[in-house]
Amino acid sequence: MEQKFREWLIQRGNSGAATSYPKAIYQISEHYSKETGNNINIYSVIDQNLISQIAHDYKQSGRFSAFGYEQRARFRNAIARYSEFFVQQPHSEFQSVATEPPSNPIDESLETQIAVGNNFAYERDLQTSLCAQISELFPNHKIFGNNSSGIEYSIGGRRIDVLLESKDGEELLAVELKSGVADFKVFGQISMYIGLLMERFPDKKIGGVIIAGAIDSSLKQACSITNRITLKIYRMSLELDDV
Repeated sequence: MEQKFREWLIQRGNSGAATSYPKAIYQISEHYSKETGNNINIYSVIDQNLISQIAHDYKQSGRFSAFGYEQRARFRNAIARYSEFFVQQPHSEFQSVATEPPSNPIDESLETQIAVGNNFAYERDLQTSLCAQISELFPNHKIFGNNSSGIEYSIGGRRIDVLLESKDGEELLAVELKSGVADFKVFGQISMYIGLLMERFPDKKIGGVIIAGAIDSSLKQACSITNRITLKIYRMSLELDDV
């Protein structure tokens, strides 16, 4: 896993980080083991929820932030990047995204195809960031299932962007991500997911969250008829890595 992490950093153009961050993960493992009393090698962890929690522990608001910000925040940056990298590994099923072809690709303009491709890329980035920070963004939830099977969760021939489960196991939360403006059409989409989940998990409380760059008034009106769906707007933060 260390070598894959190094290669991933190089592909991102972080040659300096590719030398520094993989080594930092061992130091974080040692520090985390000492502080918690649980002997752990982060490279051996296969649970995205635990990786996300560790990353949160070394952020500014985390319990080990003092160590995280040593050496110009090297340790905080290293575990944050590792959490993002981990989301994209095959065991998380992140790379198994299925997309349907356009209904009439011949009539699509080049501009439209580029826009759709860019939008998809942005939503993939948004999904990666969300899953890497689950412990911080949804502190009462975790990614559903073993080996993060809640990422691109398959149900009824559809895929839910992220399926979360409350830590007490009583609630499931379908998360739908939109990089741009979400309008009333997204209401039907997430309502279908909720219905499918209610059928598969009749003993659990089911809800949905729509996270978008902006929320159209039509979506607000649609969601006003139910308390099962909440709306959130994401804000991007700037982080700097050494190269």
